Amino acid sequence: MKILKINYYILLVVLASSCTKFVEIDPPRTALERSTVFANQETAEAAVRGLYFTLNGGSTWSSFTGGIGSITFLTALSADETVNTSSGATYEFFKNNTLLSTTSELSTLWNKMYETIYKANAVIEGVNNSTELSSELKRKFEGEAKVIRAFCHFYLANLFGDVALVLTTDYRVNNVAGRTAVADVYEQVITDLKDAQSLLQPSYNTGTIERVRIDWGTATALLARVYLYKGDWINAEIQATGCINAGPYSLQSNLDNVFLKGSTEAIWQLSNDKNNSGDAIAFITNKYVVLRQELLNSFEAGDKRKINWVKGITNTTTYCTNKHKVASSSPITEYQMVFRLAEQYLIRAEARIQQSGKTADGIADLNVLRARARVTITAEVPNPLPVLSTTMTKEAALAAVEQERRIELFTEWGHRWFDLKRTGRVNAVLGALKPSWTSTAAIYPIPQNQLLNSDMEQNPGYDE
Repeated sequence: MKILKINYYILLVVLASSCTKFVEIDPPRTALERSTVFANQETAEAAVRGLYFTLNGGSTWSSFTGGIGSITFLTALSADETVNTSSGATYEFFKNNTLLSTTSELSTLWNKMYETIYKANAVIEGVNNSTELSSELKRKFEGEAKVIRAFCHFYLANLFGDVALVLTTDYRVNNVAGRTAVADVYEQVITDLKDAQSLLQPSYNTGTIERVRIDWGTATALLARVYLYKGDWINAEIQATGCINAGPYSLQSNLDNVFLKGSTEAIWQLSNDKNNSGDAIAFITNKYVVLRQELLNSFEAGDKRKINWVKGITNTTTYCTNKHKVASSSPITEYQMVFRLAEQYLIRAEARIQQSGKTADGIADLNVLRARARVTITAEVPNPLPVLSTTMTKEAALAAVEQERRIELFTEWGHRWFDLKRTGRVNAVLGALKPSWTSTAAIYPIPQNQLLNSDMEQNPGYDE
């Protein structure tokens, strides 16, 4: 049996599949090791940086730029955004939505996210038990760790449905953790993010080109998204407005600058410790995926997002994502984007349209993004990306939201896959596109190695 272990001194987590429970963890060696880690700023900072490394260097699941096995790569196949060009059967399972519980990428997603959660819990416990760190550092480190824990639980719930809430490093608790309803997972995510808002500074990013550490804006951006997914329109609007008005963030007028290191549109980016290269930038190398024709056809005439964020591969008949453009560079010019301001406009637009009397305000938010993406008028395109009417019906306005989210956020962090599911559109859209589609495919199967010798039940539609 392989188990999850943690060395509190260096906080290196070794994760392997459990053959008995959701998360099985050895007891910590000694309390002394933990107190040593969080005894001073240098070692505590190293531990927190190790937590970030789990996201940006120790795993591919969180690679926005499309690394093999990343959430971006896999959910783009599951939705209606990309098709794979490799011969491997694994990615056909994702493209055709015929996943098996034995599909290895599922186990990797699951394990890596729980590895990150466990590491975040270790930081939270460590800073709270520290008697040496300043109160300012304790607040900062705890806030960062709680956002990361919330981030991982959010993605686990949206990929797999009911999942385990892991809020401790206590192996006795984690060994018997069962599945928690998605609604309850969301409540814990909200609690973590509200805590983080109170712990973190609202202007952390002001005046700096680096936006790689979590701050108040990151917690607020994720909280706005969670409220949107819950259908809590009032709070989704409040949180999105907080981000939009925060100060450090502004939309890039040049679409080629959106994903650059230190972009003013960035709320949170993952830094690249090494030059970008190889499979980590799969969407850039064009080696594994191309954009579906359905997505390409959905762009309106005169939309710079197609001009700037899509590129042809061969004879301009096959296209791929071109949001991140640099396969390798020295010095590094691009960071992986996790949260950016444009999403907050989209969240606020939808939240407003869902509220009585605010449709026009929501449409105005959509028009902000359309104005940014509009090409200059030409004889060939006399009315590029026209302004949306603020008098349209609520139904038409929500259709416009879906369209803008599809175009603005394509191949980013599973947005399209999650949007189709949360809006109830997944069966209509994917059922018409994929012959093998079944409604139960909207939730990924629980990895088989998590089911062995446990009382856990598989998601409907899958064999254990």
